[in-house]
Amino acid sequence: MITVEFITALFYEVDEQLGAIPKHPEAHLWPSEVVTLGLLHALKGVGNRAFYRWLTRDYRALFPHLPERTRLFRLFRTHHDWTQVFLAAPTVLGVIARRPQPAADRPQRSLQPSVDCRGQIVSPAQSMGVDRGVGVCHRQCRR
Repeated sequence: MITVEFITALFYEVDEQLGAIPKHPEAHLWPSEVVTLGLLHALKGVGNRAFYRWLTRDYRALFPHLPERTRLFRLFRTHHDWTQVFLAAPTVLGVIARRPQPAADRPQRSLQPSVDCRGQIVSPAQSMGVDRGVGVCHRQCRR
């Protein structure tokens, strides 16, 4: 499916759900258009400026009354609740899939004990500075 067909199908689904919501007399976009653009922004996964450049460069004909960039993103904030209805809730499989997996070819490092400036092993409490203020070094080793 090409992008124009996807945007059209997405707009159709959103408009079927939000079609009864009237447009403000001074608004340039219908609420279903704003929600569609908000969903596209979420799906595209890029920053605000990059999304707006992509939208105006490639798909301006689909949204001829597109407002200026900062106004569009203010509209996204006001229509945020309606947009959230169409976004899927995170699932267990989706969360698991996003976790980074350890590389099989990467050797696992063993934990090395903390050593002070004199080469003596210090306890974890000392290395975090719990015993004597901050740092691992003794007073006579300060530089």
